[in-house]
Amino acid sequence: MEYPNWDLPEGLSELLDERFEALQEERGFDYFEVATTQQSKVGGYPGWTQPPDWPDCAGCGTRMEHLLSATATEPGTGRWLPLDDRNPSQDQAATPSWRAEADPATLDAFGHNMGLGDIGGVYFFVCRVCPDTPYTHRYDC
Repeated sequence: MEYPNWDLPEGLSELLDERFEALQEERGFDYFEVATTQQSKVGGYPGWTQPPDWPDCAGCGTRMEHLLSATATEPGTGRWLPLDDRNPSQDQAATPSWRAEADPATLDAFGHNMGLGDIGGVYFFVCRVCPDTPYTHRYDC
């Protein structure tokens, strides 16, 4: 599995691998499912469909920051489902957030009907180090 392009201290990458593998064995969720939201959003970590492709600033060479994502899909289940969109007939107190289901009455309204490949997204990045705040984008599907 590919994790973010962090400069990690020696041994930390192996430790993270072990913890993510244990999480998957114990809970049935992999890193991608618990670390990212796969929908349109501002900030945070992109929910890459393909391996991460972080851009470096052409001006100063630093890795650019994720500004926003526009994705083809929105989740109908799981921990990233907004509280207001959850199924009212599901026992919210007894249901873990990662097992939450969408309200069937609102499910058809999810998303924005954009076709970005099959389930792709456009990811916009900005460099706040440079005075002219350059930006760029990445696309995957």
